[in-house]
Amino acid sequence: MSIKISQKIKEIDEILANIESGAIPLEETVEKYKEAISKAEALESELNSLENEIEVLSKNFAQE
Repeated sequence: MSIKISQKIKEIDEILANIESGAIPLEETVEKYKEAISKAEALESELNSLENEIEVLSKNFAQE
């Protein structure tokens, strides 16, 4: 992982805060929203992968 999960969550939160502030133009708001969705989907995928890895490790540990 090049960027920690907590940092990725912070980036998404910052994007959403900018959107909610209403300080950016509508066109930019749409682009920022798309960026936040993309980052959230990537984060969800990463978390699912980590969850699967933990499950495998737990099963291996239980077998020992």
